[in-house]
Amino acid sequence: MLHQTTFLTIYILTITFILGCALGSFTDCLAGRMLNGTSVLKGRSHCDACGHVLGVLDLVPLFSRLCLRGRCRYCGAKIPAEAFWTEFVSGIACCLIMYRYDVSVLALRGILLWMVLLCLTLTDLHAWIIPDRLQIAGILIFFGTALGLPEPGRQMLRGVLTGAGLAVSMLALSLLFDRLTGKESLGGGDVKLFFVTGLYMRSAWEVLFFLILSCVLGIAGSVIGRREKIPFGPAIAAACFCMLLYGDIWTQWYTGLF
Repeated sequence: MLHQTTFLTIYILTITFILGCALGSFTDCLAGRMLNGTSVLKGRSHCDACGHVLGVLDLVPLFSRLCLRGRCRYCGAKIPAEAFWTEFVSGIACCLIMYRYDVSVLALRGILLWMVLLCLTLTDLHAWIIPDRLQIAGILIFFGTALGLPEPGRQMLRGVLTGAGLAVSMLALSLLFDRLTGKESLGGGDVKLFFVTGLYMRSAWEVLFFLILSCVLGIAGSVIGRREKIPFGPAIAAACFCMLLYGDIWTQWYTGLF
């Protein structure tokens, strides 16, 4: 459907970008409320500086911040640029997912999983926390969308076995590393996240590429941030997103070399 005509492709991707930006705005708010311990369902959005409830025109993704020049309409306090970039990146990510999978169950799975990965990235970066609620959401998304795919039982079983194997393996390596070095390598949230992301891996090659990419991104984050210790959740999330988009393509390319 998406690739039938150029006009239809542009139209669907434009709608997807707008929706993705809105989902990014919601996810940013969700992450903040999780960290603050406030309800994610009750209460309206407000300025963190003056507490004024924000109106509809204050909450338009991207455009509100551009029009207000990054400041609160009511008190003039500066709005963190993170919110703008979260919305923008989310819009791009959703377009990539839609372009890759067209209008399908896999596209729905990808967008929902993206929201979970984005939210846990924000919470881990700000507070070194990956809430269990997000881990559970990732699991429910996998099983819920598997029902709309061919051979759901087989896919569920493969996902659970892969996720469990990946989590147990990483836990064992982490404990061994901790014992040898006397330093903590992976937190409990990271191990759980390996199980959740392992559900979505479609082959042993994807698992291998996923682990390599996670390590590379983690090391890159440490070098760029110039810190000895960084939260590993964002690297796992980014690697999972890359595998979601291109894992099967990379696998076919690599195995085709032999």
